[in-house]
Amino acid sequence: MKLQFFIICLFSTLLYSQNELSGIVVDISDNSPLEFVGIYNKSDHTMTNADGRFQFYSTSDSIIIYRPGYDKISTTFQKTNDTIYLNKSVLELNEVTVTIEKTLWQKVKDSIDSNYPLYPYKEKFLLRGVLRYNGEITRIQDLQGKLERRTLLYTHEIEPDKKDFKVELTNMRKVGLVLDENDIYFIFDSFYDLFMNLIPVNATGDAFDLIESTFENGSKINLSFQTKPEFANEKVTGHYIINAKNNAIEQFKIVFEFENNPFSENEDSRYRTISIDKEISLSKSRKNQKYYIESSKYHVVIEQTDENNSYTSYYDVSFILTTSDNEGDFDVKKNVSTSKDLFKINYPYDQSFWNTQNQLLLTEEMLDFIEKVQDPNNEFKVRSNIKN
Repeated sequence: MKLQFFIICLFSTLLYSQNELSGIVVDISDNSPLEFVGIYNKSDHTMTNADGRFQFYSTSDSIIIYRPGYDKISTTFQKTNDTIYLNKSVLELNEVTVTIEKTLWQKVKDSIDSNYPLYPYKEKFLLRGVLRYNGEITRIQDLQGKLERRTLLYTHEIEPDKKDFKVELTNMRKVGLVLDENDIYFIFDSFYDLFMNLIPVNATGDAFDLIESTFENGSKINLSFQTKPEFANEKVTGHYIINAKNNAIEQFKIVFEFENNPFSENEDSRYRTISIDKEISLSKSRKNQKYYIESSKYHVVIEQTDENNSYTSYYDVSFILTTSDNEGDFDVKKNVSTSKDLFKINYPYDQSFWNTQNQLLLTEEMLDFIEKVQDPNNEFKVRSNIKN
């Protein structure tokens, strides 16, 4: 009896020591919600959604709140309010020449082998896809599982291959309209296409103007880029945030804006890409000092019409990827094709998992959509695996 009593008391103590925090992170200058803010400590990690909201659980009392480009906050559960304000880091413009800029980028290239895993490794992931049609959500899909990569980055020595990714899907929820009002089915990307899109690329060649700034007392470098004026039909802007000590890329953002992009055609419609926006944050592992993708977002806007230009519609699709347990010691047993349209993948719904999943919360808009589209009186054809 004494032993049993000790075990019960110990279990109760462990439950009691679990800290919980729910809140929202906003920009202090305009109160706008901040997405992709990391809420973490040595033991646990989560991040904010598009509403800036998060839930964080940990047995440790410490909390670090950080998004690249903002001042880091180190605090505790007890000292943290449910609304957290972040300050943008002050950039100090450096008067530099193009030669110095190229030297900086050369340092980044020279440090690739030491900063990133250019070898096979495994990690766990959560992937969210959201499709909007003329501004309204029409599809939501969350996929969780294990991923084995051949490499994080591609170099001259490492060429992409269709077998570079192996995925074991372990949880999925999806709900959405099959066709739009013009009976068009929007094709989602595959795992392979997305993983290839969600890696940093080189945007520092002769086509770009570069500006270098420093912040955090010179420990970080912001390298902004923009296409030169002569590239009129394709405007590309963005930045790298580079660690000044080890020359590692810690954030990459790039935006493509296309003017007068020609239409492509199929049997049912004509379409063209209006813009592409990518944002990738990388963090350093304490285990082996390598950098891995912590979170990334891929956002595309597509214009659609017919051969007579009788209407104009816009698709707005975004994918968010978060990873954890990088270089984890677990098996990845492939159970899904990495070349298949993600929305056509079938996998059973586990309500208990999604009820407790706090890595990336659903926004209020998403919750409203799921409730509306599952109404039995809904007139549109719906594809879903969600069971209430």
